[in-house]
Amino acid sequence: MASQEILTTVEIPERLRTVSFGAVYGAAFCFLAATVVSVWAAYDGAAALNRFFMLLSGVLVVLIAPLIGSRLSWRTTSVWLSAITNLMIIVAALLYFAQWLRAALPENDMLSWPPVSFSDNQVAQILAIGLPVAAASVWLGVAEQRWLIGAMGIVTLLAGAAALALTGSRGAWLGIMSAAVFALYLVVRTELYQRSRRRPLSLWLLDGFAVLAILGALGFYVAVVAFPEFDAQLGVSAQGGSAFSRIALWRDSLPLIEDYFFTGSGLAATAMVYATYAYLLHVPYLFHAHNFYVQVALEQGAPALLAWLVLAGATVMYAWGALRVANPSERALLVAGLASLSAFLVHSLFEAELYFSALAGLVFYTPSLLLWSASSVYAAADVHRVTHASGVALGVGIVAGIGLPLLVAVLMPGAPARWEANLGAVLQTRTELGLYHGPEWSFQDQVRRQQALELAPAEAHFATALELNPAQPTAHRRLGAIALAQGRFEQAKDHLSAAYAVAPYDRATRQLLGEVLALEGNVNGAVQMWQGLDFGQGQFMVREWWYQAFGQPEQVEKLDNAIQAFQRAE
Repeated sequence: MASQEILTTVEIPERLRTVSFGAVYGAAFCFLAATVVSVWAAYDGAAALNRFFMLLSGVLVVLIAPLIGSRLSWRTTSVWLSAITNLMIIVAALLYFAQWLRAALPENDMLSWPPVSFSDNQVAQILAIGLPVAAASVWLGVAEQRWLIGAMGIVTLLAGAAALALTGSRGAWLGIMSAAVFALYLVVRTELYQRSRRRPLSLWLLDGFAVLAILGALGFYVAVVAFPEFDAQLGVSAQGGSAFSRIALWRDSLPLIEDYFFTGSGLAATAMVYATYAYLLHVPYLFHAHNFYVQVALEQGAPALLAWLVLAGATVMYAWGALRVANPSERALLVAGLASLSAFLVHSLFEAELYFSALAGLVFYTPSLLLWSASSVYAAADVHRVTHASGVALGVGIVAGIGLPLLVAVLMPGAPARWEANLGAVLQTRTELGLYHGPEWSFQDQVRRQQALELAPAEAHFATALELNPAQPTAHRRLGAIALAQGRFEQAKDHLSAAYAVAPYDRATRQLLGEVLALEGNVNGAVQMWQGLDFGQGQFMVREWWYQAFGQPEQVEKLDNAIQAFQRAE
């Protein structure tokens, strides 16, 4: 009986480790499949393929990282991971310093290097995920008298911290702070765990406090973004600056995520999707969402975002088990990897530069580092034995990693109607933005009016969505916009009013419905509908140009009356 209890105690963590390992691979394949779908959805296939190969490189590194780690000694693993991370930070810092000097001394013709430009937030995100590992390099150098690694870590920390200060990225510093707090929690937790064979009360309290702190911070963030009334009471957006613009951007992104829920709008499509379907402009205005999670959901769909989160969560579980069998040196790098992932997760709440850039594969860097180091720890501890349950546990993990993101997306309320609306939105986007190019087309509405037959398949999917769910907001808004462009004002009003009744927060619906009311002569209704919207990008001018271009002076006059009334009311 006693031996059976010991066997169970050993096998349960091993099974969890095996399930989490399988879930990493399953989620990686699910993300890759969703990425292929988002290439299909994109209106610009060539640009989408470029983005696909960037992301594919990151997925491939995730898949091979644990295989490399399990075949290398821990000492070799620590050297390679420290060297790669430190080199990444130093290169990023040097390139950024050179770019900063070139901007500070524009009259000096000798400063023509670097030939490429990096944004502040892109560099900041690279530094944020790398600095915790650089700190671990310093610890390894001192604790194990590996002076080369330690010296490299010190140089990296100094250069990285200086470059990070120059970027002025508050989100990155918040990520670094969260990484430091999380690393401290892991160190304290490990000490408490090793002092007792049983789980002490202090450990329960520490874990409970950590969970409540994470849930509380995340809940506060979601509440501020999703509920303007809560935000207004606290005055977060009222502080102005980038906080205001980004919170507004994230809110304006939510209807677009709903439009392309399953497939995403397509890789490399964000700029014109924002301009055409959120801000009603005819030129690009914003190129990404300044939020990794929103950007992935918008470009690749909710299943892709869920797959990435499952991959990250399964990686944490896999590495967490390695902490139980790691020695102090091994534990230092594992804690640094977990802290690095924490920095990325927090900074990603405020930025998406890394994912949007040519270095998109680096969003998989911290999971790869953790998988490599944890596999090396397991191999060193000789716990990679095969039991009768290993194959089953691995299969369960793979199935969970693939199926969980898809299952969650499919089980969302109204999934069949949302799917039809999603297909309609993709077909509309591919048709309109595939045709729309300057200077031959001046307005997207021009495409909708002159190529009405091309939009018939998309409208058929919207009609099917409304048969399944008469209140489906995407179908109503999209059909209303098409009807408005084609001069069917009554039909446009019916659809836009229905969309507004379901989603009164939708910026595009409110602007278009206000326009219909203005064209009816209902100035007060139009002004009320537009209250609180930002028209600073020239939306009114674009709409007036549209009616002028097609020789409709009476519409121009009515719209201008409403616009003047709105501006007086501001």
